[in-house]
Amino acid sequence: MSTQPSLSVQQNLTIRLLRVLRYNKARIERAIALLPPERRPLFHAIPFLLHVNHPELPGYIEPEAELFFGLNNFSFRDEIKTALTQCFANQQALFDDPKGIWPRQRAIDALVLMGSIGTIAQSEKSDFDYWVCVDGNKLSADSLRCMQAKLTAVEEWAMRCHDIEVHFFLSDIEKVRKNDFGVAEGESAGSAQAVFLKSEFYTTNIVVAGKAPFWWLTPDTTTEQQYYALLNALEEGGSPDPTWFMDLGHLDKLDIKELFGAAIWQLGKAIDSPFKSVLKMAKLEVFLENLEHDQPLCNLLKKRVHHGDEAPGNVANIDPYALMFDQLVTHYQAANEPDIVLLLQQCLYIKCNCQLSKPVSDADMTFKRRIIAGLVKQWGWSRSQIQHLDNSANWTLTELVQLSRKIHRFLIHCYRRMSARLQLEEQAVSREDIGVLGRRLDTFYSKKPHKLDFLRIGFDDKVTCPVITVKQHRRKNGTVIWAAYNGDLLGQSGKEESKARIYHAESPVQLMLWCVCNRVADLETTMLLDYDTEPVTDVDLHALIKHFSAQFPPVRVNAISREALLSPMKIMKCMVVVNFTSSRLKPTVDEVFIVYTTSWGETYIVPGIAALDKLWIELLDAYPLPPLSVFIPEGSQRKRIYQAFSEQAEQSFELLNYW
Repeated sequence: MSTQPSLSVQQNLTIRLLRVLRYNKARIERAIALLPPERRPLFHAIPFLLHVNHPELPGYIEPEAELFFGLNNFSFRDEIKTALTQCFANQQALFDDPKGIWPRQRAIDALVLMGSIGTIAQSEKSDFDYWVCVDGNKLSADSLRCMQAKLTAVEEWAMRCHDIEVHFFLSDIEKVRKNDFGVAEGESAGSAQAVFLKSEFYTTNIVVAGKAPFWWLTPDTTTEQQYYALLNALEEGGSPDPTWFMDLGHLDKLDIKELFGAAIWQLGKAIDSPFKSVLKMAKLEVFLENLEHDQPLCNLLKKRVHHGDEAPGNVANIDPYALMFDQLVTHYQAANEPDIVLLLQQCLYIKCNCQLSKPVSDADMTFKRRIIAGLVKQWGWSRSQIQHLDNSANWTLTELVQLSRKIHRFLIHCYRRMSARLQLEEQAVSREDIGVLGRRLDTFYSKKPHKLDFLRIGFDDKVTCPVITVKQHRRKNGTVIWAAYNGDLLGQSGKEESKARIYHAESPVQLMLWCVCNRVADLETTMLLDYDTEPVTDVDLHALIKHFSAQFPPVRVNAISREALLSPMKIMKCMVVVNFTSSRLKPTVDEVFIVYTTSWGETYIVPGIAALDKLWIELLDAYPLPPLSVFIPEGSQRKRIYQAFSEQAEQSFELLNYW
């Protein structure tokens, strides 16, 4: 019996293919339109660099294997030649006649983009995340090693010469089909959220060159058996031709066993990208709440594309992020959660960065602006709401922190609600990954005695204050607190002071450490010291900031190595501040603050001379001994204080220069 599909089935497959191709083309056009003009040539140049291997072009690797470059179905078109000429003006001869460098064989089945590129979420800072899909059975270990070296070289060239982050994920088609993604982005995405990762890929992918996933041609309600029946029925030379596609596997439902891992993964991601993670965490909760009857988002998207959004010409109007957002808002509106709906709307608007209140030219009237403007009208936002969000560059630090706290509060509450419904022993995430992800979250979120809190904020580039006023306040019970204020508030009090307050602590040492470690103050910050703060001077504060910046720079929790998080905690660096607010005329050790940072990325500040004994015990088995230093303010008794401190410490501490 012939397995060839019926004429009607073939016609349906062909119609779906045409609509998928139209949609893919629209996504490519969107991606290029949203790129800054100087980066647009890269969209065409990067695939070309993977296709060829020439010593005068970036990504060249001395051949150690027969096959490690070349893109399937890649052709040299006019727009590619133009882009290459712009990127490599000195290599024009290569592009006038590329036959000499054209590969005879092709090692890469497909080059596929995933993520925010080509959607309303694309920004000037969006990374280019490519899946480089290969048939691992056809490539030797040497070929794969050479290919990885080539990919790394192109990544480095893109960052070095064009300041753009490009990430290539070498993906074995057979392993992806089995949901085996190995280790990605520092932790095992395979153990934490393999099916979720595949769903994300199917939702956002753009085929830049090579074969398309066959998944795109199957109906959204297809079972796995039907999926393979359709794939196996295709015949070479027919239409569609099976050689046009790669089989990355069927996906008809997500796996509840991955939810716990996916949730803590998103919490980890939120440390650096809270606006994106709010939407993704909400998506996980919506999936859990609608587990019995909802399809994965990728299948809803595919259904829209297949149906042409009810008309073939409207395929180009479908946007993965907008579709996801509609799904989230519908859920939380039905749950009567207006505060969550507003938070999601604000996060999407800020992430998309359309700035609707600003003047616009014809060139700025992109699909992204049209979609966001349509959404804002649906939400019923006022002009003042839009202008306020568009003016976030001029928000006070207090305003930035308020929104960021709402974000992290939602993330934590969402995680807790999901955890309450999930049994940990039923989850797929490995113990090792739980250890790494859990330790990372503990570093960032947990409160411990003497541990410095992280400022949970999603506006890293807007945190540092050019001018900070430091004041000392006496409470009614006689105790003292020190507070930092954004801007010049010398002599001011009341409402203005309250609005500008950044942080307060019991000592200026604690205050300056918090400001430095949270990027609020740096060496460029002007420190204004209010009256009645003797013996502390503004020069003392600047000296402290200088040494804290050198010894305890801001920690990127997601940059802490997997190895460090899985190993026992150890002290990495220690600095003691002595007599900062004491009389500078006394030669004794009156005041001590011990500051140290650990291999888990935590920073502690412990007051009191007694803490020296605990530190001594901590350092007993430390090998090698971490750098130890002591800071003593300028004064006539500085050397005598250092001698007295050294006798008590019984460790060799380097005396830091005052300035």
